[in-house]
Amino acid sequence: MLTSMHIENIAVIKSLDVDFSRGFSALTGETGAGKSILIDSLNMLLGAKTERELVRTGENSASVSAIFSDISPESAEKLSALGIELDEEGSVFIQRAVTADGKSRSKINGCTYPLSMLREVGALLVNIHGQLDNRDIFDEKAYTDLLDSYAGLYPLREKYREEYRKMTAVLSEIERLSSDEREKERKTELLRYQIDDIESAGLKPGEEEELDNEKKVLKNFRQIAKQVSTVYRALYKNDKGMSASRLVDIAHDTLETMTEFVPEAAEYAEKLYEISFEMEHIAENVLAALPREHSDPEKRLDEIETRLDTIHKLKRKYGSTLEQVLEYLDKSKKELDEILLSDDKIKELEKEVVVYRANALKLAKELSEKRSIAAKELSEKISAEIRFLDMEKVKFSVDVSPLYDTRGEANFTKDGTDKIDFLVSTNPGEPPKPLAKIASGGEAARILLSMKCVLTSADKIETLIFDEIDTGVSGKTSQKIGIKLRELGRSMQILCITHSAQVAATAENHFKIKKNTVDGRAETELITLDRNGRIDEISRIMGGVNITDKIRDSAAEMLETAENL
Repeated sequence: MLTSMHIENIAVIKSLDVDFSRGFSALTGETGAGKSILIDSLNMLLGAKTERELVRTGENSASVSAIFSDISPESAEKLSALGIELDEEGSVFIQRAVTADGKSRSKINGCTYPLSMLREVGALLVNIHGQLDNRDIFDEKAYTDLLDSYAGLYPLREKYREEYRKMTAVLSEIERLSSDEREKERKTELLRYQIDDIESAGLKPGEEEELDNEKKVLKNFRQIAKQVSTVYRALYKNDKGMSASRLVDIAHDTLETMTEFVPEAAEYAEKLYEISFEMEHIAENVLAALPREHSDPEKRLDEIETRLDTIHKLKRKYGSTLEQVLEYLDKSKKELDEILLSDDKIKELEKEVVVYRANALKLAKELSEKRSIAAKELSEKISAEIRFLDMEKVKFSVDVSPLYDTRGEANFTKDGTDKIDFLVSTNPGEPPKPLAKIASGGEAARILLSMKCVLTSADKIETLIFDEIDTGVSGKTSQKIGIKLRELGRSMQILCITHSAQVAATAENHFKIKKNTVDGRAETELITLDRNGRIDEISRIMGGVNITDKIRDSAAEMLETAENL
């Protein structure tokens, strides 16, 4: 629920803090006091498009923040799916600031998020219904969810969705394999060309690197041969002088003759023997590493260049590396095999579709039957609520009708094979029309209230805000609206901006919105009324300028009546 809200520099509001409670709270005040600004502020907080004129004149920015607490497990789970976790106290803190030049910044639990996230989170926490705003429960897309939630059909619907997902996945695969024959032929020819193009080159893994190394050696063969010869003569055999190996041998033999006089000489001689052996080993390996000189190195270089050019052309077409070219070859072979075998594969998949479709159809029929039963019950309950609110001429019904495809067969959707409509006829003799198309704002608000009274358990929104739901109704109907709002407030938080004394009297909490003049400028404040304050405010609504004792007595009587509801 909405626990507290802070508003700063929004229109006539300089700074306002308000704490809200559970149950039904009424907000009243004179015309122009700023009641609608509260709704505008909350809409701004929840991601609505905001005009820069909303920023108080002379200020650089405006901001709204609110704490939502006592969040239901269902809403908490949905928030978590969006990446929003409750804080240690189980609350969500939302902030939004707008500058005078139209820039906006929004945060949830201290982290910055885009407005789209603010709107998604807000839709899980608050439902605002204004006179000309028929969104939310009048959204046709929500009807199936509302009916299924009311009837407890989510588990059955999830079973259906599992079969539906299997069926649609296989159908998508069949469609992919059953592409146009000309397209299949074109694709087959292309794959065969590409496979032949790569295979004819006879590529080998690591070949390009080997060719590059051989190319470097051939280009520098004489220099490499000279360097190898220098190493070999210096370490092992040298016709023009002594090699390092020969000098080490002389030192070794000399040390062996010194062992009688120098005890360490034997150890040194052994080490020199190992060194001599190691130098011989290095010299032989270096000599062996020298590639044999080709009889025609220029010819071999041409062969290498030609081969590398072939590899580079293939890389330009099929991959940035030789390994990627070979991977492309394997992928193309598999794709070609799949196309050539697609007819057999399609036949297998079509058998699977028959099974999944039969399973889905069985579950869809079960859903339809249970929805039809629940729709009748729901229609009767909402109609009873509508009649209570003095709309005897209004006929309400929940319609469950089958969906058919162009062949006249069941049309499967993710929710089943039904179209759910909430229909209303506002005058005798008129055919029922979709609920979203009813014209009267007052009727829309009262129908919404009737639906909320029945669908409280199905609609998991915990805070419902009405803006002047009582517009255009009589005192008797206003009282009934108040009774229903108070009744609804037992299971959720209700905030209602009202001009009706009867509605205000039935509220459990009462706030007065008052506009004052401070330093020559208008400022709005919100006052929590005690019993005497409520009597004064209800009397003002009833009597206008001249408030008599009888009016005050009537206001007090209204409160007493409401307290006994």
